Amino acid sequence: MPSKMIRTDKWPLQATLQQRQLMQNTRDEYRAFCRALSVVVLNNWATLQQAPSFSAAVERLIHPTKKNPSPRHHYFAQRFYKFPSYLRRAAIEFVKGQVSSYLTRYREWQSGYRSRRDAKPPRFNAVAGYYPVMYRGQLVKFDADFTTASLKLWNGKE
Repeated sequence: MPSKMIRTDKWPLQATLQQRQLMQNTRDEYRAFCRALSVVVLNNWATLQQAPSFSAAVERLIHPTKKNPSPRHHYFAQRFYKFPSYLRRAAIEFVKGQVSSYLTRYREWQSGYRSRRDAKPPRFNAVAGYYPVMYRGQLVKFDADFTTASLKLWNGKE
């Protein structure tokens, strides 16, 4: 069975100052979400690792639904009220990788595997350069000849 090819492109955008500000707002809101989420994932790592679905287990901790009206961390529902589910799930997967990497490096440091004898333990960086995933069809739409892109961005309310 042939594997599916995934392609990433970088295109220069010709955006107005206001459009650039909206892009920065979107990036900043996503980063704030990821920073807060990283604390939850790091503190619940052992439990989350045992869950059948990592993403679903994290969502139960942070996202209210009919079946889960009072998640443990209600901060997310208050602070990130209209955060889209596809971005939430992408953030969960990204943060999972960040926490896993940190814990692996920390375990190696504890076991004595170090580049120098006096090496300090690794630190968890919750302020890493997160960028929102621009899913085609949900956050970005192109015209027929790919000369114009419409982006769904955070304006401070929606």
